[in-house]
Amino acid sequence: MRIFGRKRRTEIPELTLVQVQESGKYNFFAALAKALLLFMLIYGALGGFLSAFEIEFNNGLCILVLFGLALLLSVVYETEKRWLSNLVIILLFIIYLYIAVSNYWVINSGYYAILNRFYEVARQYLNVDSGMEYSLAMEETYATVTMFALFLGMVGVILMNIMLQNKCSLLKVAALTLSFYVIPFYFDRSPDLIYILFLLTGYLAVAILQGGDVREKLTRQMSYVLPFAAVLVVLIVRIISFVLPENGYKSIIPKNAVKEASEENMTRFAQYGLMSMLRQGSVGAGVSGGRLNKNSAVMPSYETVLKVRYTPYDYKPVYLKAFTGKEYRGDLWTQADDELPDDGLMLSSVESRMKNYEDAAGGKGDGSSSVQGKGIMEIEKVDDSERYEYQPYYTAFGGSVKLPEEQGSPTYICLYFPDVSPVSGVVDEISDAYLEVPVSCRNAVQRVCDEAGFTGTEGEIAAQIVSYFDDNYSYTLRPGFYYGNPDYISHFLLESKRGYCAHFASAGTMLFRQMGIPARYVEGYAFSYYNILENGELVEGAEYSDYYDGYSPIGETALIEIEIPDAYAHAWVEIYVEDQGWIVVDPTPAQNSQGDDTTSFWQAFMSGSGESTVPEMSENNLGTYLEGALGGMSYVLLAAAVVFLIGLCTVYVIRAYKESRLPGRERVRLEYGRIQNYLGRKYRDYRKLRTLREQLDWMRGVRHLVIDEETEAALYQVYFAERVNFDCEELYRQLRRMRRRLSSCNIVYYILKS
Repeated sequence: MRIFGRKRRTEIPELTLVQVQESGKYNFFAALAKALLLFMLIYGALGGFLSAFEIEFNNGLCILVLFGLALLLSVVYETEKRWLSNLVIILLFIIYLYIAVSNYWVINSGYYAILNRFYEVARQYLNVDSGMEYSLAMEETYATVTMFALFLGMVGVILMNIMLQNKCSLLKVAALTLSFYVIPFYFDRSPDLIYILFLLTGYLAVAILQGGDVREKLTRQMSYVLPFAAVLVVLIVRIISFVLPENGYKSIIPKNAVKEASEENMTRFAQYGLMSMLRQGSVGAGVSGGRLNKNSAVMPSYETVLKVRYTPYDYKPVYLKAFTGKEYRGDLWTQADDELPDDGLMLSSVESRMKNYEDAAGGKGDGSSSVQGKGIMEIEKVDDSERYEYQPYYTAFGGSVKLPEEQGSPTYICLYFPDVSPVSGVVDEISDAYLEVPVSCRNAVQRVCDEAGFTGTEGEIAAQIVSYFDDNYSYTLRPGFYYGNPDYISHFLLESKRGYCAHFASAGTMLFRQMGIPARYVEGYAFSYYNILENGELVEGAEYSDYYDGYSPIGETALIEIEIPDAYAHAWVEIYVEDQGWIVVDPTPAQNSQGDDTTSFWQAFMSGSGESTVPEMSENNLGTYLEGALGGMSYVLLAAAVVFLIGLCTVYVIRAYKESRLPGRERVRLEYGRIQNYLGRKYRDYRKLRTLREQLDWMRGVRHLVIDEETEAALYQVYFAERVNFDCEELYRQLRRMRRRLSSCNIVYYILKS
């Protein structure tokens, strides 16, 4: 019969083992079976993920370490000494933190190497041209991926061990391991068969154990269940592969509507990572008109905003200018006027190139110019929201003509004289604003100039600034938030040292001004020679001579149409050089390495060899926005442990407070109930006792507790009498002392037995 005022727990956890002295000899094969189960589940999930993406790692080392860890946990647990199991887990946690801290860059690089491969597969599957690419601190991906696999596998083995000890639930086991296969299956990537067999064998073994309602001696059951599950899984897989080959399997699987609906989000994920799912704090791409935002990220949609038709004439990038920034106001640039002294259209520079073309061609315009070219570019606005008029550099004054909008999008025809050779004799009136460095960023700009030691001619200083940014700053579309109201340029130069083109162009403009070189901030669109080879299309029936005339560094090409997405929006700097006029300087590191390849246009374009000639697009290297995240995981875990301890103490204090408010009789029942639960978990024969007297006699005889008759009578009154005639608080304190003694005796007992 029940002797407690509240329901007493009479069941021990499913995986709590009976004590050694009661169960007989140690069963090593049971521990080995459980270790195999742990290993198969974790290694099958982790190895399957890596093999599905064809990521190489040291299989032998991973097998040795993960199985060794699983065997250690199982062997210790089979001793049924819970204090020893807890001690081993604590030691493993300390070792885990040490590995995380001491191998910071190795694990970090392995993590990013796996992400790079994932994004590469995702882009191939979704036909995305550009996207995520993380920079790696260590390039030895075989070693770093192996280290990360061990790092993650250790966590998995420990978690799976705890999960199986508490409850043998197939649903929980699958939730922890099958999630590794979701992403590969989404992209039609199949893990190697051996990993699938490991995972299915583990699932079947867990299902059998769960279906059999195994609550005691579970590890001993595994030694019989696991071999049976392995044989059965192999037979089932072989039968299925014989009856239904892989091609047949794919043919009967219908196209998943949910998957189709998710492809748009997955495309953004392949381009921008997890932040694409959390668009808060991000802004779209495109020309901002000089407005500098403090949001955490720029997230292009890759929607086409312009269509450009022109004849390629050089290996250098093409810049379509839209906005010229004059004065810096902390969070925006004011727009320069087109007329002198602002000269947003660079009239003198255009006139010099026009004169060079006419002089070299004898004024005939017959293509005989050997120093200057003349081209026509058609720019169609696909996106009606684009409010700016885009022009290639050195467009003739009045040379941009808007065609009648009879049908389709607005289109502008631009007559321009490209920068294919140097000019001289340019004389301009320069606005004083182009030398002004505002007080808000003056200290930061001066500090950088002093530290870098810029010196020399305008060209030499420009090269030094570009090199300085490339060596000391990181390009990312996710520079992160910065709070308060710090200056945009100062924060970038001295604190974050990471950003996108607007950061580099704004800071670069001020560095030039500090060095006495007139400079201004510019926004527009930019596309490279490689973009033409990858995405350009030949316009049939167009004559080259109708669109280009004169000197071209790469020779005669053809009329090409290229779609310009919002991701091609860019910011750069114009500096004024005496005798040469305004010239472009692009300080953003991601752009500096482009334009060096001199592959023949026709060879690259017509042969489709653009893939082999195009280097990896560093402009999409967004790895720095998560720099240090994985390596800092140890500190996160340590902080979590501290929070857990604080929470545990808080729960204890609240519980103690609530107990103190209970009537004395209820507190006695509660404390004695804890003693019963404790002894019930430790001793199976104690759970068979049905009366209070039997329980107290057992405590006196087995655990050698001194319980006098007065205490026994007081307990009977608590449970069975209507009133009590003794001090309940004193009895409560006696029971607490009794429980502490039982716990301490248990520890001493285990130590002596060991």
